[in-house]
Amino acid sequence: MLDKTDRSIRLLKMFDILQRGSGLKPSTLQGEFGITRKSVQRDINELRTYINDEYAQGIFGNIEYNPTRKEYVWRDRSDMFLSEHEILLLAVILLESRGLTKDELQSVINKIMIQCAPAARKLIEQLIRNELFYYEDITNAKPMGELIWQLMMAKLNQQYIMVTYKKARGNKYEPLKLMPCGIMFSEMYFYLIAKLADSTNDDVITFRIDRIGKCETLDENFRIEREQRFQEGIFRREIQFMNTGKLIEVKFRFWGKSLEAVLDRLSNAEVIMQDELGAVIKAKVYDKGTKMWFLSQAEFLEVLEPASFRAEMKESIRKMLDNYTD
Repeated sequence: MLDKTDRSIRLLKMFDILQRGSGLKPSTLQGEFGITRKSVQRDINELRTYINDEYAQGIFGNIEYNPTRKEYVWRDRSDMFLSEHEILLLAVILLESRGLTKDELQSVINKIMIQCAPAARKLIEQLIRNELFYYEDITNAKPMGELIWQLMMAKLNQQYIMVTYKKARGNKYEPLKLMPCGIMFSEMYFYLIAKLADSTNDDVITFRIDRIGKCETLDENFRIEREQRFQEGIFRREIQFMNTGKLIEVKFRFWGKSLEAVLDRLSNAEVIMQDELGAVIKAKVYDKGTKMWFLSQAEFLEVLEPASFRAEMKESIRKMLDNYTD
């Protein structure tokens, strides 16, 4: 049990209250710790000095007295720590992503909520309890944190990796030597963006990280010049479906309910014409994944250009129709 007469314990508790966004009332401190108002002021001054030295006072503020509430508060503390609203936002995003195992998700959420004051933590737990209880792992779910860290370090240090990988329709793991280029997350899955070490083709390939079996970082380096390095942000702008193929510029007409959803999905898309027949849009995309998404838009989308891609869409639609021919 903590000794409330121990000054170091008192300072730690006071700091903990401040960094959670709550205030320190001198009268409450005097009663709880059996100290004088002068001792409270001395403690506050020492905490101010500590915050000034360790937390960049110019950015995050410091302890100030609020005469209305008659308590000391950490001004601008919200710029440094997550607020209760932000913690709830992160929890909802994590729950919706389904990218983590249930145990890993629970661990991350618990650590995030440590920043909450007890009352707010209890409220957030109540708000997400049902979703967490019914949370379902993906089929190949496994803890990702250590593996993703290993892959990121290999990318940073430009080291080859040797992995075993099971393809979507495969039943055994195959060895692959890769040059890791980046990590991305999309629609429930983490992906490794990499190049085959022994290939003359310089194209990047996407690998689902949950399908990686063993992973060994090799004591062997590759070199990619800075201006040639993989840029996740640019890649994400052009590939929205983690399925590469050929990079093409496509033009299509869309007349579904939400044009905004299309523009959000294809982040480099541009509306070049809009009339009563819908919007004509052009975008730079990778063809394989984009074709699958276009097909999901049913009768509300028509590919206009290029002619070869339009022909591919027609052929896929014909095969789909054949599935329903009695």
